[in-house]
Amino acid sequence: MRISEHADRTEHLFGVRAEDIHRWIDGFFDYNGQDHCETMAKEVEFDPYSHRRFRHCKEALAEAILAFGDKYTNQQIKDVLETHIRDDYHGYLPTRADFENSSFIAKYHDTSHEAQLGDVLDESELADYFNGLSAVQSEQDSPLNRFGLRIVLPTISAIILFVTAIIYLILPLVEDSMVGQKQQMLKELTSTAVSVVDRYVGMEKSGALSLEEAQHKAAIDIRSMRYGPENKDYFFITDMHPRMIMHPYRSDLTNQDLTHYYESGESSDFPIFVELAKLVKSSHEGYLEYLWQWKDDATITAPKMTYVEGVEEWQWIVGTGVYLEDVQQEIERLETTLYRVFVAITLGLALIMLYVIAQSKAIEKKKMRAEVALHEAKNRYKALVESSNEGYILEADGKIVFSNTRLHQLLGYTDTELKSQTIWQELFSTAEQNKRVLQHLLQLFTHDTEPSEFEAQIVTKSGREIDIILSTSRIFLSEKLGHVISFRPIVRKVYGASFNSTISNSSYHKTSSSIVADIEQGESHSHVIESLNRLTDLIREMIASGTRPEHLRRLIGQTYDAAICRFIELTIEEIGEPPVPFSFLSFGSNARHDMTLFSDQDNAIVFETPDDQDLKTTRRYFLHLAEKVCAMLNQAGYSYCDGLIMASNHQWCLSEKEWRSNFTRWIEEATPEGILELNVFFDIRSTFGNANLADGIQAHIQKQLAIKPEFLRVYAQNCLNHSIPLDSDGQLVTEKSEGFEVINLKDCLRPMEIFCRLYALKHDIRESNTIERLKGLHAVEEIDATTYREMVYIFDHIWQLRFMNQIIEYSDLRQINDMLTVSELTVLETQNLTNVLSRISMFHSKVQQDFLS
Repeated sequence: MRISEHADRTEHLFGVRAEDIHRWIDGFFDYNGQDHCETMAKEVEFDPYSHRRFRHCKEALAEAILAFGDKYTNQQIKDVLETHIRDDYHGYLPTRADFENSSFIAKYHDTSHEAQLGDVLDESELADYFNGLSAVQSEQDSPLNRFGLRIVLPTISAIILFVTAIIYLILPLVEDSMVGQKQQMLKELTSTAVSVVDRYVGMEKSGALSLEEAQHKAAIDIRSMRYGPENKDYFFITDMHPRMIMHPYRSDLTNQDLTHYYESGESSDFPIFVELAKLVKSSHEGYLEYLWQWKDDATITAPKMTYVEGVEEWQWIVGTGVYLEDVQQEIERLETTLYRVFVAITLGLALIMLYVIAQSKAIEKKKMRAEVALHEAKNRYKALVESSNEGYILEADGKIVFSNTRLHQLLGYTDTELKSQTIWQELFSTAEQNKRVLQHLLQLFTHDTEPSEFEAQIVTKSGREIDIILSTSRIFLSEKLGHVISFRPIVRKVYGASFNSTISNSSYHKTSSSIVADIEQGESHSHVIESLNRLTDLIREMIASGTRPEHLRRLIGQTYDAAICRFIELTIEEIGEPPVPFSFLSFGSNARHDMTLFSDQDNAIVFETPDDQDLKTTRRYFLHLAEKVCAMLNQAGYSYCDGLIMASNHQWCLSEKEWRSNFTRWIEEATPEGILELNVFFDIRSTFGNANLADGIQAHIQKQLAIKPEFLRVYAQNCLNHSIPLDSDGQLVTEKSEGFEVINLKDCLRPMEIFCRLYALKHDIRESNTIERLKGLHAVEEIDATTYREMVYIFDHIWQLRFMNQIIEYSDLRQINDMLTVSELTVLETQNLTNVLSRISMFHSKVQQDFLS
């Protein structure tokens, strides 16, 4: 719908047009993306709907209220926002999470079902599979909904349109025609009466009769003239004064002055005969409607339509009229006949259309069963395989019809490349163990052997060899036989021998450097992802060899930054150079390099402030760039931020001026509760691009802190809100998770992170890394050497547990999180953790003393 159409809808429903809100909701989007393609993206296909999830969703209400709260009430904004979105999405109000669902995008973005579902099964396989589906199950999915929209609704609409045309078009035309016929009849009858008068005018002019005799005889002749079904319709004569010359039923009016004679005697101020005289003086003839007595019954009045014509020689007005009730009765008789004919025609059409609908429904049922089951099968397979840490291939008759994202990450091949006929020869190395595996697969595809499990070695696209467990299992798609092939990297071999291990305990630095170099030289995003996948094994080995957490975090941070830079470079090569200088910012743990292998994204973009007229186009370019980069990071294992603090969110893809405005507002309006959502933005680092833009933001923050130093006091209160998981007796406070007593290690680190951030803001320490901040605080003598060493020990100890816990979960293919099961710790480890956590109280004590005493 267009903006004006949306505005018409809300104005009709709520009396609020609010075109500015509608424009805001559709901001940053155009319907075909041509402007962006031509000016920025060059030869790249651009999806203009890629950012809809940020404003076409219920979560956008808070942002809309912030933008328009000074002009409209919250309820008005809510009504406008939700009505606009529901109109765009067939009555549905989506959430941001819906836009990550491929089924939702297919339903509302006109994506071809065949294009999506072809990723799972080809056309012939789908036909074989769905012919065996239960009709009952398909019908329960209510395909009638779409059938009703496509077949039944147009049919009913056609009938309604036909009936409506009869009632509101044809019948009014018939009524108008009948009224026109009555008017023509009155005109012709009056002309006949006037011709009688004209005859006597001629006799008077010729001298055959005197004026009085001629007028008297003419009046007598007109008085005697009658017509109509009861022969009671008559003619009358007045002069231009007006004065009654002759009226067959109202002799009491003869020679009476009619200037003050009003409609129905006394109930109206409408002077009938004065209006008739005016009509004749101006046009010589005409029609007039008014109330008059019912024929010869003076006790009843009824609406009447009169036609009058002037006799200029005598200054007479001759007229006659019909009662509108008579006209209406004739119309009703005609309409009754027409209604009967139209009802018969409508019933005939309805029967014919019902037959067409019944035939169409039979065809539609088969189609809908296949389509619904198609989506079900596709979503079922995708949900299962995409959530796994193993790589999967679905094979049917020796052809690969589907492979999951995890396998793409592992191998560096795209889905299209994996469907190549020669992929099996390229996938397996020439190691002796692989000959048996390859032979098994070839026999499996011809149904000459049974599924089994093997230890094998695969070769990635870049030539790296990976030891795996390959297992095959049979799957039936109706009567079509296929197989699921799983690829599970061998975790246990990290600590032992492998086919050809290339990493030794003394070569971690060399290996990590080679990973970063491979990322920096990656020819495609799949090459970068493949290089990142090598990091997991390296980190596991480094943990096992006792490497300090600080080195692990630095390595992860360096590879993460290298991946971002390479992803951005590849994207710029694809979509063209940026219109203005920019910086890709990292926030939170990304900025601090306090990351695990499984951290999510916290990033943004700041670009040099363009002219106002160029702001929208410039932002669209960077949103396009960010969408691609964030998607690549997600594929690489760095998942999207749940809070959407990402550069692909228009809220965090801003000009330098907009970022400064944000920080000014945050600092001026800060509260202990509100600042919880802003913590991440005060860890800021430029990862790619013009670092001066990030430096400018940090300088602006310090400037605002100088203006409003009480912000640090508010921040200190927030710092104290993060409690230490120990009870009053110094025992660990745990929570239940999946039946186990656990402690959240990430929450244990948060007090120190916020402590360092608070004092870094106080002393204008621009380093975002926690350890570097501690060094800076020691340098400015905020903490002494002993406290510094103790803090570093606490931080590293918790991080060591965090790394170990996540690697174990990853190796066991469990859900990866920061929940440490306390029962898995030894008594000594539990006691040590308790001692470490108890020392965190010194952070609270110092903050309390420095800011809140």
